[in-house]
Amino acid sequence: MFGDACEKAMKFTRPVITSTRQYDGTVNCSCGTFIVLNDDGWIVTAGHIFDSFMAFQENSKKIKDIEAQNSRGTSKIRIEPKWLTNHSFWWGWDNVRLNDVSVDRKIDLAVGRLEPFDKKWISEYPVIKDPKKMRPGTSLCRLGFPFSKVTATFDGTKNSFRLAEGTLPLPLFPLEGMHTRNIAQGKSADGSIDALYVETSSPGLRGQSGGPIFDTECNICGIQVRTNHMPLDFRAEASVDGKKVVENQFMNLGVGVHAKTIVDVLKKRDVRFRMEGDTEYKIIS
Repeated sequence: MFGDACEKAMKFTRPVITSTRQYDGTVNCSCGTFIVLNDDGWIVTAGHIFDSFMAFQENSKKIKDIEAQNSRGTSKIRIEPKWLTNHSFWWGWDNVRLNDVSVDRKIDLAVGRLEPFDKKWISEYPVIKDPKKMRPGTSLCRLGFPFSKVTATFDGTKNSFRLAEGTLPLPLFPLEGMHTRNIAQGKSADGSIDALYVETSSPGLRGQSGGPIFDTECNICGIQVRTNHMPLDFRAEASVDGKKVVENQFMNLGVGVHAKTIVDVLKKRDVRFRMEGDTEYKIIS
């Protein structure tokens, strides 16, 4: 059902790898997803992808302040071992940065521009679904990079991270579901945009955050941002090591930023995109 759509989506869907180093030297990596919107290199992804960077900035300031106080000899304040000292994003290609970034955590959406960007990297760009034509009951698919173990080392002499050999390329993983409901939940940080979400009958997987949710024609209906765990109000009993265990049962439902909200954000940022029915990429006012 989604074979042709996935083939198209794979052309503009890329991984973002986040690498962090803690004060105690521990290096951690995580993976998310983004889509390239146009040949200017503009992308859209989940806003929470940037949470670690915000933590890094906050931790760095605290470490600098503590080291300054300790150097004066007036006190000996302990630095938290899990505070972040180094941070790096890998945006799908080597030596590429994300500029002109805007992150709205209330919507959980981020927009930015890859630089440098070579138009030859992407052979086909996404088409955003006309929000007025989105209907519950429609089959949808999400795409991203779950189930990939990403590790890195930190080179202190170069102040940089190095991904473990064999990490790339990361395999894409599609997961189908049904458009179950639309969820209206607040507004953007500045109050100018309604936060609307599309819910799906299948969960979003770790590594698919920021990735596309699309229909059988590969029209983008949403950007995956979270999974809700809905209680079913019944409990199942099981026997574990001879003991009866009672567990609450939940349904895991994926949630993505709705096409309408995506369009509103892109229009506000003057980012070119193509909507269903358009023959060219443009800013739709």
